[in-house]
Amino acid sequence: MTTAAVVGDASVVVAANATAQDVKASAGTGPAQSPAMDKLVGDIRAAFEAEKALGHTIDNSQDPESFQRLNVKIQGLLKEYAQHNPHDWRRYAFFNDVHYVRNLVEGNSNFELLVLCWKYGQVSRVHNHGSGHCWLTVLEGDMREVQYQRVQEHGGPHQPPFVDELAAQAAARRSDGGGLHLEGRALVDETKTTDMRVGDVGYINDHIALHTVGCHMAPGALPADGCGGGWVAQGGVTLHLYAPPIRRVRIYENDGITERTPGYYSRAGVRV
Repeated sequence: MTTAAVVGDASVVVAANATAQDVKASAGTGPAQSPAMDKLVGDIRAAFEAEKALGHTIDNSQDPESFQRLNVKIQGLLKEYAQHNPHDWRRYAFFNDVHYVRNLVEGNSNFELLVLCWKYGQVSRVHNHGSGHCWLTVLEGDMREVQYQRVQEHGGPHQPPFVDELAAQAAARRSDGGGLHLEGRALVDETKTTDMRVGDVGYINDHIALHTVGCHMAPGALPADGCGGGWVAQGGVTLHLYAPPIRRVRIYENDGITERTPGYYSRAGVRV
């Protein structure tokens, strides 16, 4: 993947271009209620509270046994929701012609759950996830995740044991090509590409890799009416769970590394 494909930013909601079309995916036809999503949020909240009740802090330095329990539970919940796909996520699904957008479903001190909407060709920039966990699943379309290893910022002294094997596997996949460079210095090297379909679930944190996510469906592959009921497919839709919520994010580009504050395109199904 080349950086020329990057048209969005994982960390900031920019003002819509005057020619951009903001699309409410389920406008006028979406469900007034979202019982399956509400249940998912409740189950996620319960899983987090169970670990906290045992005295565990939830972040990417979490106790290994606690993380394994939480990871199995969260991945199971996301997979069940995405594979059953009740489509009540449509009430949160906004698209934009210029850049992909982050639509907040639930935010609290433990986690934030977002529906991200991607038109064909929209890809996030290479970014990190701070001290948190990132889970994601695909709700609509064909998506691609590309992982990167930092060249200049390798290896912190506090890497938790549960990521040792994953980090070693990522390092073994490193190559000299596919990296971003600044004045001859490599910033990141591309290490892994994963194509994701509806129902697939992924996990990443900063000890494993940085990544980009994007929609790589060909326009001709988009159905005229994705699922009936007035839904017109725009591209790809993913569900992301960040724990704890991401307050600052680093963006890696050819001209350097910048920090941004994440923003939202909508909250609880209402444009902001």
